Amino acid sequence: MTTIKMQFPRERLALYAVLTILFLIFVAGLVGYGITPKSIYEVLVLKPVSLIIDFFNNTYSSVQNYFISIVKGKALIIENQNLRDYISTLESRLKILLGYYYENIELKNLLGIKHNIKFNTIGCNIILYSKSGNFLVIDRGKDSNLKIDMPVVYSVDGVTSFLVGKITEVSNNTSKVTLETSPNFKVGVKNASRGGIDVASGNGNGLTVVRPSQDVSDSLSDIFVTVEESGIFPKDIVVGKVSKIKKISAVENEIELEPLIDFYTIRNVLVITSYEKN
Repeated sequence: MTTIKMQFPRERLALYAVLTILFLIFVAGLVGYGITPKSIYEVLVLKPVSLIIDFFNNTYSSVQNYFISIVKGKALIIENQNLRDYISTLESRLKILLGYYYENIELKNLLGIKHNIKFNTIGCNIILYSKSGNFLVIDRGKDSNLKIDMPVVYSVDGVTSFLVGKITEVSNNTSKVTLETSPNFKVGVKNASRGGIDVASGNGNGLTVVRPSQDVSDSLSDIFVTVEESGIFPKDIVVGKVSKIKKISAVENEIELEPLIDFYTIRNVLVITSYEKN
């Protein structure tokens, strides 16, 4: 058996020697610039690994914060809903308290209205009510000596009277009563507790008063009554209460009055045939 010996060519050996020398020169050059195997390891290995670890840590933190925000968001939604429900409850209670407050003011105002004049009246039944036409038809006419422009009121206790309107048409057995809310209706009024004389005009649903804001300070639920200057109407008949105040200029307010009686529900009225004047 023949043994073959591998001979290492001299040319290859010389090449490896040259490459080794060049590598050593290159390494020496790097060292001269402060670049060491440690720094190369840090740049090529440690830094990429650190960046990858930071990326996964940041991703994990973002995902974790996202789910935490979802949980907290649900809690905030529930808390906000509870707060809205609580606010709604408080608003309802406030409306009730305001209702009591305005009713209290209204009753106080009404208690202060006592007639010191005597009415001669005729009781009449209502046989027709027209909301769109703002009128009533009553069951008395010329047969009871009723006449045009006679005031018509409603009273429960016989002391405090509420204005209904006035007679505008008379036949033998019936009469037409134009309501105070009619756009054609006008009556002299004043604030029962604050004074000031003005004219109230029907607007279809209630009455409107335009008056100087610097003269009298009106408030919601104030009661307005007739004044003797109205001509055909006795004074101190309740016309309505303040339901809205609107500033229309620097010196004037527009006041809306709401009748204190429901013309649809009443079944009878009193026609004032005569009264004593002061």
